Amino acid sequence: MVAILAKEIWVSLSERAKRPAPAQALRSYVLVVLVTTILWPLFVPFILYEKWTSRRDEKQRKSEERIFAPGKEDLVSSFTVEEIEAHEIVNDPLGGAPRLPFGHLHEAWEKFLTELPAGTQLWSYAVVWENRWRTQEQREGYVAVVADGIGPFFETVNYRLEDQA
Repeated sequence: MVAILAKEIWVSLSERAKRPAPAQALRSYVLVVLVTTILWPLFVPFILYEKWTSRRDEKQRKSEERIFAPGKEDLVSSFTVEEIEAHEIVNDPLGGAPRLPFGHLHEAWEKFLTELPAGTQLWSYAVVWENRWRTQEQREGYVAVVADGIGPFFETVNYRLEDQA
């Protein structure tokens, strides 16, 4: 693209100078070869970057396939809704958050409760999870345990664990 543009510029400048046709063609090709020879190393980093990002995107796609969901091995203990709500009351001395279970997330908690299947037991869970960027996170919350396994969950804690090295 640069070479073609350089040739067109050279041709337009040559026409203004009224150069003869054979000399004009020779100069155009020399300019194209010269520009290409000088500029091609500038494209090497772009080519390497493209190869690196395509490999990274493939790894990221594979890691995104793994979506977080607590398992049976992550369950801590069983609670009733009343016990959970009593434990999760937000007490903000500055009054920035409402004095409700889960504070500003109370509506999300209520929606979670309305969508629970019948015969559900609520359990707390805690798990150290490795995210798609290969960093570990502490995740905690409440999960619905139904007859056929683990149901929906409500996450209350999610923070990155710092390296202990």
